[in-house]
Amino acid sequence: MYQNQGIEIDVDGSWQADGRIGYGLVIRRDGVELYREGGTVPSTDPDLNSHRQIGGEIYAVVQAVRWCLQHQVQECTIYHDYEGLAHWATGKWRAQKPLTKRYADFIRQAPVRIRWVKVAAHSGLSWNEVAHQLANQRESPL
Repeated sequence: MYQNQGIEIDVDGSWQADGRIGYGLVIRRDGVELYREGGTVPSTDPDLNSHRQIGGEIYAVVQAVRWCLQHQVQECTIYHDYEGLAHWATGKWRAQKPLTKRYADFIRQAPVRIRWVKVAAHSGLSWNEVAHQLANQRESPL
């Protein structure tokens, strides 16, 4: 179990011209990387794939929250560059499509308190850039 204080997560998604959807996440505490994951979103979910880059962004957040649950993390900060991730989760935007409804329900039901921080995409923030690189990998490093 990790202490709950200081868990920070950067997430990103990507869509490539060949139709591949990618995701990336990097988890850290006190500036020290604890975990990273990224690669191609599994093609078994047509909703994720039909939303292109947004599907990758959503997949990254879900994977990050699953990691938190596995490690008994009860609160974290998620840095993201797509505002919909926070807005659907908090109810600021109404989730209308099946994917965004599933996502919002999952986040709201997870026993993890999330502080959402919107960052500018591709602005040189080192951890956001790592998440972006992971989202653009061809295969998962796992």
